[in-house]
Amino acid sequence: MTNRIQIGVIFIIINLSFGYLLYPNLVYTLAKTAHWEVVLCQAFLQLLLIWIYFKGLSFFPEKDVIDIYLKMGRWFSFIFLTPLIINLVTLFALNIRLHTEVIISIFLPRTPYWSIMILLFVISIYTAVKGLGTILRSSVIIFLIVILLVVLNIFTSVVNFDVHNVTPSWSLPHKFLFNIKFLYLIGFSSFLFLGFISLNTKLKFRHLIVPWVSVTLFFLTVAYIPLFIFGQEAVVTLTNPFLEAMDSIDISWFSFNRQAIFFGVSLVGLVILTNAVLLWMIGQIIQKMIKRQKEELSYWLIAISMIAVILSILIPNKSLIEKYFLWSIGVQAFFMLVIPFTIFIYGFLAKRGVFGYEK
Repeated sequence: MTNRIQIGVIFIIINLSFGYLLYPNLVYTLAKTAHWEVVLCQAFLQLLLIWIYFKGLSFFPEKDVIDIYLKMGRWFSFIFLTPLIINLVTLFALNIRLHTEVIISIFLPRTPYWSIMILLFVISIYTAVKGLGTILRSSVIIFLIVILLVVLNIFTSVVNFDVHNVTPSWSLPHKFLFNIKFLYLIGFSSFLFLGFISLNTKLKFRHLIVPWVSVTLFFLTVAYIPLFIFGQEAVVTLTNPFLEAMDSIDISWFSFNRQAIFFGVSLVGLVILTNAVLLWMIGQIIQKMIKRQKEELSYWLIAISMIAVILSILIPNKSLIEKYFLWSIGVQAFFMLVIPFTIFIYGFLAKRGVFGYEK
């Protein structure tokens, strides 16, 4: 039971980490009104993909995603999983750089961004090398801290709400479903790590319903708080609508007079754990594909991630970082669509003896 709760917590944390920064901008560009439709469509598509993912994994007891692809053929797994590794490494590097830019803008304006990146990198790589057990245990601590800050952010922002900025509406037809940016939105639905976790945890689809509902409510919150404060016409002009919304709130009655400080502190915890999970996934793929020992694997992870961080430091400005990050999210959306369906189809056919494999 403890593992199931911890996995659900990690699911929430990863979605929070990706959803805080660029998610609202995409929602505002996809719809002028009825933004809740965009969020809910993305959420229900995420739930459908998770169900397909779990159904496919259920055909292969005691196997994870990598084992299943290796059963399809070593060359096939190498060709398919190598781009996944590259994308995970890219997400890791850009995620650190993007969060670092926001953290600096909030409360460390005189600190060189490379020093913060190195600090986040060291903690993330240490957590990843220590293994899944360390990630699961640390997730609970980070979650308890972050969730309090998130709740504080939400409730204190109510004082600046103008209900006239948002009116309930229903928008038809749903043209945003055919917009390429909606594909990017799917990329924020981080659930691929679930297939990397041993099925010895007995995690079932129903165990993720509560975390999924929590994430959906969070996405609705990050989309609507800036709308209630600024309105649709203003939010589309902002670089980071949620950060701007937090910074507009006066909490002079508290020790800190800037709401955005709590936002920045929560980002630190989120980015560390999210990047630790990304690195752990990369390590699992490398270990099973090229059969490396755990001691050697740590050196591989350190080398790969150091190269990625150095390359991300060389990116000259924030606009390019956001652009490359969205591209990586788009690639991740491709894997989120393809991996669940390929595992489900392969498992369905294998169950019927097409490949000579029985459950």
